[in-house]
Amino acid sequence: MNNNTREPLRIYTNKAKVAVMLTIFEAIILGIIQGITEWLPISSQGMTSLIMINVFNKSLADSLPIAIWLHTGTLLSAVVYFRKDVKEIITEIPAYLTSRDLRQKKGSLITFLLISTLITGIIGLPLILLATGIEDFSGKLATALIGLLLIITGLLQISASNMEKKRDKPVIMDSLIVGIAQGFAALPGISRSGITVSTLLLRNIEASQALRLSFLMSIPAVIAADLGMGAMGLLSFDIASMLALFFAFIVGILTIDLFIKAAKIFDFSKFCIALGIISILAYFL
Repeated sequence: MNNNTREPLRIYTNKAKVAVMLTIFEAIILGIIQGITEWLPISSQGMTSLIMINVFNKSLADSLPIAIWLHTGTLLSAVVYFRKDVKEIITEIPAYLTSRDLRQKKGSLITFLLISTLITGIIGLPLILLATGIEDFSGKLATALIGLLLIITGLLQISASNMEKKRDKPVIMDSLIVGIAQGFAALPGISRSGITVSTLLLRNIEASQALRLSFLMSIPAVIAADLGMGAMGLLSFDIASMLALFFAFIVGILTIDLFIKAAKIFDFSKFCIALGIISILAYFL
C-alpha cells in the first residue's frame, strides 16, 4: 500500500466509476468535522458536503458517498458510548427470535430498530442512487439545495419543540414514521439526528428517550448504508479513507457526551436556518 500523503480515497459513482481523489489533509479535516457535527441537529452530512463542494471542489455526486462513509467513524463512537444499550439489545436477540408473544415483540426495542431500519433503506437507497448519479449538478446549485434542506430541518425542530412530550416507549407506528424520516436524511442538509429526534418529539416521545432512540437507530442504518454502498461499488478502502474514519471516531468519542448535553440546552434550529439562508444566498453571488 502506498504511504504517500497524497494517497486518495477512492469513492466511485454508480455510473462511470471514476475515482474521486481525497488527500490525507482533506480526510483529516472531514473526519474532524464529522466527529464534531454528528451529535448536533445541523446535518453532519450537509456540513461535510458543503466543505467538499465549496472548499475541496468536489461535485455533489462525489461528496455524498464520502459523507455517508464518514458516519462509520461516528457510528463506532455511538457504539462505545451506548455500549450498555447495545449489549442489552444483543443479549435479548435469542429470546426475541424464539418468543411467540407477539404483544411483547410489538413493544420491543428490537422491533422498533428492525422496522425503522428497513423503512430507512427503502426510502434512503433510491435517494442515494439519485444523488450519486447526478454528474452535472453544479457546486453552487448543490450548496443552495443543501441550504434549503437545512432550513427545513430547522423549521421541523421548531415545530417539535412546541409539542408536549408524554410517552417513554415507542410503538409500531413510531418506528414506521421515524424510519421514513431517517430515510430522507440520506440527502445532505437533512440532519439525521435532527429529523429523527424532531419526528419522535412530534410523536409525543419524551425528549431524553427520543435522543437515545435516535442514536441507537443510527447504528443499524449506517451499517446498512455501508454494506449497500460497498455492494454497489461506491467505496474502496485505502489510507485516506481509514484515516478519515479514525478521526471521525476519535473526535466523536471526545465530543459525544458534551454535545448530547448541549443539544438538550441550546436551540440549534436557528443555526440551521441561518446557515441554510447563507447557503442559498451564495447561489446568487
